Parts: sequence; C-alpha cells; structure tokens
Amino acid sequence: MQGATSGRAACREYVILTHLSVAYIGIMSTQKKILRAAAAACLGLCALLSAPAATAQSLVSTGRSFVLPDLLPGRLEGDTRLAGLRLAIAPGWKTYWRAPGEAGVPPRFDWSGSRNLARVEVLWPRPEMFESFGMRTIGYSGEVVLPLRLVAEDPAAPITLSLGLELGVCRDICVFEQTRLEAHYPAALVAGDAAIALALAEVPRGGTAAGVEGAVCRIEGAGKERRFSADLALADTPRHPVVVIEGPEEAWFHDIALAPAGRHLGVEAAVSLPESAWLSRSDIRMTVLADGYAADIRGCTAPAG
Repeated sequence: MQGATSGRAACREYVILTHLSVAYIGIMSTQKKILRAAAAACLGLCALLSAPAATAQSLVSTGRSFVLPDLLPGRLEGDTRLAGLRLAIAPGWKTYWRAPGEAGVPPRFDWSGSRNLARVEVLWPRPEMFESFGMRTIGYSGEVVLPLRLVAEDPAAPITLSLGLELGVCRDICVFEQTRLEAHYPAALVAGDAAIALALAEVPRGGTAAGVEGAVCRIEGAGKERRFSADLALADTPRHPVVVIEGPEEAWFHDIALAPAGRHLGVEAAVSLPESAWLSRSDIRMTVLADGYAADIRGCTAPAG
C-alpha cells in the first residue's frame, strides 16, 4: 500500500496546484488546456487509488486553517510607513513565494478596502527551496514576515490597511486559504515590530549592494517559444547557485540551466509566451540564491557591439 499512498499524495498536491495555477497565474490558453487535461487525468487516477483521496480535493480549507496571518505595527521610514504581514505556518506545511517555482500559486493581496493608501510594496525575504514529487517549489515554512512599505495619499492622516489575503498552503495535500485583516497606522509611527527589521535584513539586495557588477542578456527567437541567456558578473563566486527568472505575467521561463565560471554565472532558459508578445530586457527580474548570498537583479543590458 505504500506505493498507493505516495501516489495519492502526489495526485492530491498536483491536482490542487494545477487548478490554482490555472485560476490565478494567468497561463496562456493553450497551457490552460494542457493543465486542465492533466488535472482531469490525475483526478481519475486518484479515484482509482482511493475513494477518500478523491474527496480530499478542496481548494478552500474548511474548519481548520494551516496558516495564521496577522498585521504587525510599523514605523516611519522616510516618507513611507513600514508595516509587516506575519504568516505563522503549521508544522510540516508550506506556502509560496511570489514566484512559486515549478508548481504552486503565489499569495494574492487585495488592498481595495484600505483608506488613505496610495500604494503598497510587498518585500520578500529570502525563500526556501522545497522538493515536491520531483518538482522544485519556492516558499516559506515555519514563520515568515513580509515587510510592507505603505505610502499614504495624505501623509498627515492615518492609514487604515485592509487586506484580503489568498494563500495556497501545502503538505501532502494543498488547501486554499482566504482571510481578511485590518490594522490602523497613525501618521506618526515611532516604533515598529522587531520581527520586521529582521525580515528586512533577509530581503535580497539589488545592484552593487549585492555585489552585482553586470547583467548582460540576450532574447532570441520569435513566436511562442524563445530563448533567454544572461551573463551575470558577481563580486564573489556563488556556491550552489539557483536563479529564478521572472518577467511579464504572460511569460514562463523554464528549463533553466546554469554555467558558473569563477565570478561569472551563465544563465540559459526557454521562454514561452503569446506569439505577439514583446519581451523587454527591462521586464526581466533575476533572483540569485546561493550559500550565504542573495541578489535581486532588475533588468539587464544588451551585449556590446
């Protein structure tokens, strides 16, 4: 029965992640059809393995939550107010980073109920890497604080922060958690939660602060499948690097291969996107994660000549 049990677990996570990905990541129509077909096939397999496994497929957790979120008090940081979103995740469970990897769904934030809020920036501390049934996913376990930079419409007035939060949370099954939080931030904040400062120290730095000396890239080909390559010049040689590539919502970077050479890191990837879409170098975001190192690289330059 061990094989059946592991098969059920794989099916449960894959089906939930597939549906969440189709619903929220905005994958192109052709890929949606492929994913839905795969999910249907996997649901059928789960039903054959075990009837209870099929009934465990739920996109919304019912009766029990596996992550406890709350908004932390903040402080002033120049013209912005710094707050924090803390996620306390149940033991053995994980939730996802803004780019979840080969499977998963990133958190979704709805700030529309807020008052006196012009904009908010979510900052992302260095994530963890997980292996789930042969797929690499990126996210958090235990507890994580996401720092929030709040900009008020009227700097002299308080901000009422209202957050509609949606999370995919996974163990051997995946559930979809939804909640709403609210907190008030006065115009004169004098102290913040110490956990926010600790989380800020874990946010990957960009540019020269992270020792990035250059990021040169090429985008080749046309149509739905293109090739991306980059040469990253770093101040130190990264050990065991991983590179996450992000771009416009409709672009999917996959089959990423790395070629470390001293202080240079070569990156190759395939890109799937709509045939008529334009992919600009300024849209590229690369996060380099290595032993004791993390860098957030926004945009890249064309090769010389």
